[in-house]
Amino acid sequence: MQAGGALIEVEKRLTSRDFLCRQKVVGGTFRARVEERFLDTFRETSENDRHPSWCPFLRPLPEERGKYVCTIHNSRPLICRSYICCTMRIFDSGGREAGRVKGRRSLVTEDAALRRCWDEGVAPLATDDDTAWKIEVAAILGRAGYRVEAYE
Repeated sequence: MQAGGALIEVEKRLTSRDFLCRQKVVGGTFRARVEERFLDTFRETSENDRHPSWCPFLRPLPEERGKYVCTIHNSRPLICRSYICCTMRIFDSGGREAGRVKGRRSLVTEDAALRRCWDEGVAPLATDDDTAWKIEVAAILGRAGYRVEAYE
């Protein structure tokens, strides 16, 4: 959200959904294409107008307060592809997202049982090996009835 404007600059609108953009940090240009399913969401710019430092392609999801979407996800530049804002998503037994791991190992959740499980079982883990840590976290949370999706 806060770094988007510092990373991407729209140089030219090519069509109603195609843009020629510059990668400010690494240089070079890329073609961004707003995905068909996000065209209506992309057209709503009021939130972006209030936050000029945001990525020009980030939009709030109208039906989900506090959630945002990258409208060019499939054509996003390499700098965005390599940025990790969520390393793990955790789902409850009903398949609903119960929490996320942001950054390297910070849990974000409103699920009290997940928080307790994390604090008692995951937080004490003492390994610096991220792969081993993710495997152990999946096992701990799995025993508590959660399903984990880990991302590179």
